[in-house]
Amino acid sequence: MRRMVQCPHTVPVLAYAALLAVVLVGCSESPVKPDLSERAASTPRLSPQSGGLSCTEPDARLSSGAPFRVCVDPTKWNRDLVVFIPGYDDPARPPSLPRDLSPTAAELLFSRLGYGYVTTGFRATGLIEPDTWIGGDLLELVATAKTLVSNTTGRTTRYVYQTGGSQGGLGTVMAVERYPNTFSGGLAACGPIGDYRKQIAYVADFRVVFDYFFAGVIPGWPVWKQSLPADPGYIDPDTWGTAETRSAAALAEPTNRDRINQVLNVTHAPIDPSDPESPTGTAQGLLWYSFRGTTDVMAKLGGMPFGNLDRQYTGSLDDAALNAGVGRFQFTADPARVAKLQTSARLRRPLVTIHTTGDPIVPIWHESLYRRRLDFFGRLLDTPITVSRYGHCNFTDAEVLAAFAVLVLKTTGQDLLVSSSLLPQQQARADFLHLARQHGADPTLAP
Repeated sequence: MRRMVQCPHTVPVLAYAALLAVVLVGCSESPVKPDLSERAASTPRLSPQSGGLSCTEPDARLSSGAPFRVCVDPTKWNRDLVVFIPGYDDPARPPSLPRDLSPTAAELLFSRLGYGYVTTGFRATGLIEPDTWIGGDLLELVATAKTLVSNTTGRTTRYVYQTGGSQGGLGTVMAVERYPNTFSGGLAACGPIGDYRKQIAYVADFRVVFDYFFAGVIPGWPVWKQSLPADPGYIDPDTWGTAETRSAAALAEPTNRDRINQVLNVTHAPIDPSDPESPTGTAQGLLWYSFRGTTDVMAKLGGMPFGNLDRQYTGSLDDAALNAGVGRFQFTADPARVAKLQTSARLRRPLVTIHTTGDPIVPIWHESLYRRRLDFFGRLLDTPITVSRYGHCNFTDAEVLAAFAVLVLKTTGQDLLVSSSLLPQQQARADFLHLARQHGADPTLAP
């Protein structure tokens, strides 16, 4: 679908933000990019699909072996691309194309708006490796997509919007910060963008506190330990299957309700008070990352990226006993590698973030931590959107489209035109318009 051509008349600050982005990018250094001319020339052409789309072949790969997909409707393309990257995936799984941010497939959502849709599963899974995944795969993906879409439509790309959720939200912010001459703007959902070391500590703190309260009531529970120098804190990811089953049984036991309440009080992990199952959802979600991801994280960061030798835990019924008995760990990771996971908070392109207030995996405090680090110009380019709901990356189509409408306005100075067929329910349409207008955009719903 096309955009409305008139410029917004109600929000001069957003129009100024779009102009500011152009000025700041013009003053920034051009990113160093790999030589992609030969790779782009040898990539497969887009093939016609049902429904009017033209897409890459199912087995399309970047030079690193990363799977990728590019789709466009040549008759409706508005000359802009939406790039969508995956969140965290199990390190034991091979790379695959990412899941979606909302109930409707991202490919369908954006292609029906007239955008070219571009995605990759990167060259590996587990913890993001910014230098190769963002500086390598993602830049190659964009260059390849531009060539493919141009060859298919006979037209060149205008704007490139970077999007992603969870770890993909982190990658989105990194891409927009590091490569403002490649990406026109970014939509980052539920990402650990404020402080990655604090994110690691949040997951690790939950594990050690859970171990303290539950190891005695779960048969054979594998308490997480560190024994230097031989064992910096490895966790066998294959133990999760049994641990998942046994922890679920323990959490369902009414006599353990006081235990999980203390774990939640100490760690401040969110739950949904109206849903009695949410404490189990929060606990098992965080434990999954501990069991399945710790060894991968340690391998990539050169040691244990968590230290709590001096930390005092509070919020239990007996804090003295908790602090005397909780597992203790020494930070042994390479600080330089850990630092690469931190966003720079140096924005020169518009960024819209969206986060639920009750995110149990990536807490919403990342948003305030990130904004606090931005300079004056960065704050003008940053728009944080908050959704009052429990759940990690738990968004509706209306909310994702509203956030995207704000990004389009901040990037182009123009409002978005959206087909009503994308939001068939009247309430969804009302929610879309309300949220977008709340943050300065004024999109139009077309019949």
